[in-house]
Amino acid sequence: MSLKPKKKSDLKKIEAKMKAKESKMNTRALLPPYTMIISEGIKTEPIYLRGFVSRINARYKDITKENHISVYGTGRNTNGLIRFVDKKIAHNEWKKYQKFWLVYDKDDFPLDNFDNTQFEAESRTDISMAVAWSNESVELWFLLHFQEYISDNGRAQYIELLNKYFDYSKTQEDLYDKLLELGSYEAAKRRAKKAYKECLDAGINAPSTMVPVTRMFELVEELESYLEA
Repeated sequence: MSLKPKKKSDLKKIEAKMKAKESKMNTRALLPPYTMIISEGIKTEPIYLRGFVSRINARYKDITKENHISVYGTGRNTNGLIRFVDKKIAHNEWKKYQKFWLVYDKDDFPLDNFDNTQFEAESRTDISMAVAWSNESVELWFLLHFQEYISDNGRAQYIELLNKYFDYSKTQEDLYDKLLELGSYEAAKRRAKKAYKECLDAGINAPSTMVPVTRMFELVEELESYLEA
């Protein structure tokens, strides 16, 4: 029995299917690693970060059934974040996650707790752990979307200044979108990097002495890369 040659139209359909399959496989290779963002706070930081993360997970929803990036607000102090992650892993709840980001503020916690959280997290070799702290609070990162800020006056003034640009609330569900709409994301990154670098260049290495400084830009840049991949 001889096989009839396929029609050109059939060949084009097969070719299109193969290209679609190849494109899907390539996209799978670019999926973000399973990442858990653990926040000290249970309101402001998770609300802001989930606005960001939801866009990333939505981008890959057609090729994966699971969200690859998650946000978890703990309500724990800085010193307890790493222990919390270790406990979750030990109980087989978070074993699939390949990277952990710790998001926390200086606030009124003891200096050693604030400093040692970074030093321990970045020295871990058993898991990949990074930090995105703010000294004094995450509102500094939000404020940098609108202006440069170099004074050591703390959270109260951050919030006071933020309210000049929009009606700021710590529980504002559209916080991510509002900052993106009214402020300048690129300016926030530039200003945050500048302040952090100036401290390092001056030999100021302890997080508790780097003020006003936020490392939120590092986490945000990583998340941003998943939207651009």
